[in-house]
Amino acid sequence: MKAGAKPYLVARSHDGVPSDVPAARWPSRWPDTAAAEAMAVDAAAEAGLSSLELLLGSELGRLDAHTSAHCARVARLALALATDLGLAGEQREILYLAARVHDVGKVGIPDAILHKSQALSGVEWEVMKSHSLRGEHIVRTGLRVPFGEQIALVVRHHHEHYDGDGYPDGLRGHAIPLASRILAVVDNYDAIRVARDYHPPRSHRSTLAILASERGTKHDPLILDALLSHDRHWFEQQAALD
Repeated sequence: MKAGAKPYLVARSHDGVPSDVPAARWPSRWPDTAAAEAMAVDAAAEAGLSSLELLLGSELGRLDAHTSAHCARVARLALALATDLGLAGEQREILYLAARVHDVGKVGIPDAILHKSQALSGVEWEVMKSHSLRGEHIVRTGLRVPFGEQIALVVRHHHEHYDGDGYPDGLRGHAIPLASRILAVVDNYDAIRVARDYHPPRSHRSTLAILASERGTKHDPLILDALLSHDRHWFEQQAALD
């Protein structure tokens, strides 16, 4: 682990998957991480980024500007949080690319559902939930990069909940891929913080309060605690939010 990295997720289990290792104590404030994607993404991701641009042009380009901007902000937050958690190399590449395309499955979801301002009906909610499986399929068939299978699985599972109450497979705890658990936290932050068709923008403080209430149910406690330890400036630097 490089100097300055936080002592999380650096131990490996017998199958090579990082294990969640809590730090001895929480510092009052961690150093700011680089926000620029060109600096944050490892050189090994260059081929993946080229392929990603092709996918973005053919699929994400068909999405509304809000969703495309959301994916970009979430990817920056994911990389910054990955630095805190000690991820490096291919793990960072997989997380970054998955974050950039995590909502690509919303292509094909009817606008009447995607942009509905009222609560979705049961049938509409099932259609909306299908975007994680649609996204997995698009990535698996369209993203020709190393680790493509892992990226597709991260996209599939980014709406799983730590307590097993998520979708599409109802995975719980560490059965959920690590990158999906990280992605879920930062995705939820941006989804709450920024205005959607069905809710107004929320303050940074109220967004953190909502996330904190989901600790251990929707979100991995260790990963959520790492995110919540940062001050507002860190979030604004990474996601370019007011």
